Amino acid sequence: MSGKIVCPLCKSRFEKHDPKVWKCNQCGFSVSLLNGKPVFTDAPLELIPSGKIERSADQGSVWRQFNWKFIVDAANNLRDNADVLDVGAGRGDFKSIFSKHAYLGLDVYPYPEIDLAVDLIKTCPFENGSFDLVVLANVIEHVYEYKALVKQCAFLLKPGGRLLITVPFLLKLHQEPVDFYRYTRYALINLAEEAGLEVEQLDGYYNPLALMDEGIGNAWQYSLPKTRGMQKAVAKAGIFVSQRISDLLKRSLGNGYIAPAGHDPNPNVLGYQCLLRKPAGTNQQN
Repeated sequence: MSGKIVCPLCKSRFEKHDPKVWKCNQCGFSVSLLNGKPVFTDAPLELIPSGKIERSADQGSVWRQFNWKFIVDAANNLRDNADVLDVGAGRGDFKSIFSKHAYLGLDVYPYPEIDLAVDLIKTCPFENGSFDLVVLANVIEHVYEYKALVKQCAFLLKPGGRLLITVPFLLKLHQEPVDFYRYTRYALINLAEEAGLEVEQLDGYYNPLALMDEGIGNAWQYSLPKTRGMQKAVAKAGIFVSQRISDLLKRSLGNGYIAPAGHDPNPNVLGYQCLLRKPAGTNQQN
């Protein structure tokens, strides 16, 4: 699959005999290797590398579990050996999902699990129209120039290819200081249109009890330590009872659900999952 990686300047193939550097015989561009993997751009100084967290259809937060199932469905709709690019792949959470496909994982940080390190906004070591599926799972909220990234991903899609995006909405700050945005469904629809893509699927994740749990957790962690004496005892008891009620409601009502965005009357959307399709016959040039 490293054959998909080309010189970002002239799009020629690299000479790959040197274990420390790849060199383009056409224009002379070279890229250094770290643990055998090319590193095209330096990692942002403010980025704090993520630790490895086990994820699956039954592990992680409810939102992450829904994401996993969404990505599995997308993978199952691909032909065997389809070309897949996982942008912001991090610790390689989704690599196993694409075991039947030609998968490449990239990130701006050279994690050991990825295939190459590159900031696609700064340089692009791929030819346009190279991939059947590009994945941006919980990524674009961490990218300050997210429109440029989405447009670059659109260029990399084959005609008829799909861009998969999952993005939180009602979620606390995370991975600070690189947490910049939250998006409504209207923003995502406009983002697709600006990138020349069609919205094929746009679902919301609804879970009002998650907001209740979030409030209970914040009260325990941030408000309770400020209390003393009887006030603290009463607050503790109230938090305990509130959590029991939340657990009971989850058993009765369920712990969140996915529904088409805009069709569900619940306005409290915790996140969105979407598939954006590049129209057949499109031949974009960046």
